Amino acid sequence: MTDEIPSEPRYLSRALTWLGFNGRVLDEAQDPTVPLLERARFLGIFFSNLDEFFMIRVAGLREAVQAGIDPAAVGDEDIATVLSQVGQRCHALLRVAVTTYERDILPAFRESGIYFLADEDLSAKERSFTDNLFSREILPILTPAAVEPGLPFPRVTNFALCFAIRLAREGAEERFALVQLPRQYPRFVQVGSRGGFRFVLLENIVRGHLAELFPGHEVKDASLFRVTRDADFATDDQEAEDLLDAVRNVLKQRRSGDPIRLEIEDSASNEITERLIAAFELESTSVYRAPGPLDLKFLIEFARLPSLSAPRAPSWSPQPVPDMPPGEGIWEAIAERDFLLFHPYESFEPVLRLLKLAAEDPAVLAIKQVLYRTAPNSEVVRALERAAENGKQVTALVELQARFDEERNANWARRLEDAGVQVLYGLAGLKTHAKALLIVRRGPSGIERYAHVGTGNYNERTVLDYSDMSLLTSNENLCADLTAFFNVVTGYSEPLPWRMIAMAPLGLRTRFLSLIRREIEKSTPEEPGLIRAKMNALVDKPIVDALYEASQAGVRIQLNVRGACVLRPGIKGMSETIRVVSIVDRFLEHSRIFEFRNGGDTEAFLGSADWMPRNLDRRVELVYPIVEPELRARVGRILDVLFADNVKSRELRTDGVLGKRTSRRKPVRAQEIFWEEARARAEGREAERGAFIPLRSAPE
Repeated sequence: MTDEIPSEPRYLSRALTWLGFNGRVLDEAQDPTVPLLERARFLGIFFSNLDEFFMIRVAGLREAVQAGIDPAAVGDEDIATVLSQVGQRCHALLRVAVTTYERDILPAFRESGIYFLADEDLSAKERSFTDNLFSREILPILTPAAVEPGLPFPRVTNFALCFAIRLAREGAEERFALVQLPRQYPRFVQVGSRGGFRFVLLENIVRGHLAELFPGHEVKDASLFRVTRDADFATDDQEAEDLLDAVRNVLKQRRSGDPIRLEIEDSASNEITERLIAAFELESTSVYRAPGPLDLKFLIEFARLPSLSAPRAPSWSPQPVPDMPPGEGIWEAIAERDFLLFHPYESFEPVLRLLKLAAEDPAVLAIKQVLYRTAPNSEVVRALERAAENGKQVTALVELQARFDEERNANWARRLEDAGVQVLYGLAGLKTHAKALLIVRRGPSGIERYAHVGTGNYNERTVLDYSDMSLLTSNENLCADLTAFFNVVTGYSEPLPWRMIAMAPLGLRTRFLSLIRREIEKSTPEEPGLIRAKMNALVDKPIVDALYEASQAGVRIQLNVRGACVLRPGIKGMSETIRVVSIVDRFLEHSRIFEFRNGGDTEAFLGSADWMPRNLDRRVELVYPIVEPELRARVGRILDVLFADNVKSRELRTDGVLGKRTSRRKPVRAQEIFWEEARARAEGREAERGAFIPLRSAPE
């Protein structure tokens, strides 16, 4: 069923549809059928997402308004209007989120024997514990900052929790001061286990001892606040003599960028609030009052505490990859066939094992790898270091501009260089986002090449939380392409015509548009074309326009878009054959999958790129075909399940709102099916196939 709304704009708002996605995350925190600790984790993720949204997207919108950019010049909606709508939506979401914590999560915690205590709830023993803790460990770290008339306002670090304090002293004018909470100290402190798990938030401990920081003064008023600063900075890597130094400058800027949001306790007095608004030069609409604790993203770590007795999600541990032999047998296995890995349902262990074996194998001559986001204690980096120490030619392309991971990547780059790895930083003006590993080995018959390409990062931690796909292969054509790819991104090599891959920014956009155009050409009323794609975001308007054209030609289009989506589906005469869904579940949907019916000779692709201008025009990306028929069929099967989900999936309506589609079908939860199938495959049995009905066309 479609709606004809000719008066509606051609595109949806990128910012507002992203907020719709984060609203879905909040829905999971509110869902009573979700285990309690999972609900708490989702609530923490909601706040973490919102922080990044303000730092980057809201900051960018504000800068556009201040710069007087004419939206008509680029065919966009009115930026000031969007910024206003974003503010209204964020205020509403914040109220719902904090209310969820206060009225749902906390009471449920208490029923499970978990208590977050106010000062008056502490027993004498617990109070003595917090008093001693403050004196021994917290007080030495705190540094009050006086706010003096006529002097610059003290610098408040991005996201730091601070107390704003009004002080009185007999015979003197009222004074104002700030106290920043120590960022290196845990946000929650366990004070006892009498009758359950008993915790106190760090700010409540400090609040009760503020007077000790100001002897001779009376604390008249104290309110906790938090500032979000503009963090949308980029290095000028075409001019910087040392990219590492340029990255460090970005990190300094991010800590002290312009304020864009003030969060403050709902109980804060007007005097404190107005003074902070003036100090940070914000409008009242940028002030977010919270009727509960600020910055609830600490719940992400809190929910991981293994000792808590509250209900948590059942363990879905990664399963062994079927037919993957142990030990060094992996070389022969990959030489004989391709392996399609589906993480985190299937283990990332074969990738790590291949890299570790390559580091020690005397027959391995060279290793080349792109590193975008790595784990804090990365086994991948350690394997590359070991390989270099063993005399192998190791090349690592480290992306220093991976947002919010710049510092970690800069440190890894120094370590790799010290170990003898040739470290390169990609192409000037472009961020390298591709996920690729190439190993060159001398075999019995000569030089052999082994490759791993994927949709996710070489990060052993996030691979357990993100849903991604990857391919282990020795395919001659793909490995030849990867050899040429590394020559392009590490030297002055001109790209040759690719045999299999498509690379951004050198032709990936053209490749996608030609695939959509081919689907239009091959579509008939009797055999309509079919495009199915899964990605994190769809905001590239030339791609959207091509999809609109395909829809008008009768091509059926199914899109699984996790976050921002500017395509407006279901408009008669424009997009009536297009269906857009979004899935939010316990694993972050991160894979990029593209399938084209191609007149019955279906082609499927995986890759690192979303359909966004930055991915297609300003990043180094890779997309590659799945050529083995069995693996291509498996990719199609995965898409079947994703589009059949009627439990965690929501459908994007023509008005840009995500809504739950009513269905009479048996409940289908895609991620649960994927894990059950992975377990069945690991045990050598067939999974239950009657759990869902594949949807090969848009539902009526």
